[in-house]
Amino acid sequence: MSFENADTEETITCLNINVYHPQAGVFKSLNCIEKQKYRAEEMVKFGRDSKVCHFPLIDKRASRMQFAIQAFRHIESSELCFEIKNTSLKTKLSVNNAILDHLNKINLPRKCILRFGEYQFYLEKDDGEAREHFEIFFKLSLVPFCQEASVETLTHPVPEIGILKNVNVLAPQRQLQTAVETDENEIK
Repeated sequence: MSFENADTEETITCLNINVYHPQAGVFKSLNCIEKQKYRAEEMVKFGRDSKVCHFPLIDKRASRMQFAIQAFRHIESSELCFEIKNTSLKTKLSVNNAILDHLNKINLPRKCILRFGEYQFYLEKDDGEAREHFEIFFKLSLVPFCQEASVETLTHPVPEIGILKNVNVLAPQRQLQTAVETDENEIK
């Protein structure tokens, strides 16, 4: 077949998913090397049950079916969008801080962070022209995308410019941080 007579190549919408868990082995069944292609009407499932889920999570704390992602199109639009449904009875799912209970679903924004338990998924959609298929591409992250902030109350004011020194103030078993003022000319 000649180049001139070949079908026009379409770009395919891709859902890039960066995954994080403190024990990275829970993702050992995921293919992080190549994109995986799915039909647009297919519901892609994540969870512990490898017979039902496209992407098994090797973790007894994960539900047999944790969540599902499905593509859709709005009326009179060719853009492929995605929605996510929490299929876990026991675990709530957070999508950019919106909490989903069992069987709740939400449209995925172009970029979002999905969290449950110690799992974190950063999802980003790359648009394509194809209507019948989409792709999923996984990357394993060694650092979390977000962390819970534990805020300690300081007993001294914090200067705009300064150096923090450890001091034992009110809590001998824990080291608290306090600020020490310095002249900005002294900092090199």
